Amino acid sequence: MSERRDAFLLCRHCGLLTPLAPSAPWASTDDDASELAAFRAAHAAHGVEAALRCDELARTDRPAWDPLATRWFTVAVGAELLTVRSSRRALDDPRQYEIAAAGSPPTSSWVDVDEALLRRALDRHFYPHVIHPMEVDAFVGTVRELLAPLDPAEIDIAFDDPTLPDAGIGPFPAALVERLVERCATLFDAVALERAHSFIRDHRAEDGALAVRVHRALVTRAA
Repeated sequence: MSERRDAFLLCRHCGLLTPLAPSAPWASTDDDASELAAFRAAHAAHGVEAALRCDELARTDRPAWDPLATRWFTVAVGAELLTVRSSRRALDDPRQYEIAAAGSPPTSSWVDVDEALLRRALDRHFYPHVIHPMEVDAFVGTVRELLAPLDPAEIDIAFDDPTLPDAGIGPFPAALVERLVERCATLFDAVALERAHSFIRDHRAEDGALAVRVHRALVTRAA
């Protein structure tokens, strides 16, 4: 993954920015210094300003590790907030930074779980006993039903999902745990019910199979 940039020089006349340094000083290179010098020389007559990246999630159109991902993030120039679009056309091209006058593209947010992972984890947890496929379907369907009305903004994100564009992972919401436990009474017999309860306890955290994913997919407009 490319080094995050936190400080920039902004040329308002051209709507362009250049990084002052990555957030890790040891990651600076000779290319960084030459690009900065070239930017200063090209835009000195226009006047340049310092811009600082705000501490909030960037929007991306690909997984964050993808070097060709386009990112939208916010910088502060004094008290003013501006949206920056960062992109490159090819792997060998330097990343370009420009003011996005229209702001970040709209996103559609929703909450779900990794259902394939959840099904595998259920099967492993019940071993050596067998969990019936209908019970698995009912449990996964119940989880899906409980998560459907959630407001994605209320989920406590623990870390980004490295496999998906603009998605975060958090624990299964505490407010829903008891409801899921109650619903299990109608899904499992007495023997299997205790295993279902222990599964919920073991997998409700952000690193468990019940961890929720908050998606913030970019909304594409028809041409």
